[in-house]
Amino acid sequence: MNPHHGSTLDSLYEDLGEQEEVEALAAKKILAIQAGRRMKELGLSTTRLAQRMHTSRNQVLRCLDQDDAGITLKMLFRLSRALEAPLQVDLRVPKGSAYARTRRSRPRMGLHSRRMAGRGE
Repeated sequence: MNPHHGSTLDSLYEDLGEQEEVEALAAKKILAIQAGRRMKELGLSTTRLAQRMHTSRNQVLRCLDQDDAGITLKMLFRLSRALEAPLQVDLRVPKGSAYARTRRSRPRMGLHSRRMAGRGE
């Protein structure tokens, strides 16, 4: 009998401890495809892109490698500037998600309470 019958692919990856890697590789694949398209739009070679990014051609090839998810934020921002394409990085918690349900709620402090806490009162 299949122990994962009725479960989602995401839950299977999570059970196997591979969810983060799968998500990182998926995001990197999208990013690499977008970067490649933008390079074509701008008529840039990898050598010229490396010059714009102030880095080596090998580093550019790593940025464009769909199977290498180990790119730093610093390199992403360099890539963004060199491709004249804004980079948006954010964290979102979808309503009703597992993250939203498991998130610990902290008592909110009003403005008055924060002022008092800052004074040690």
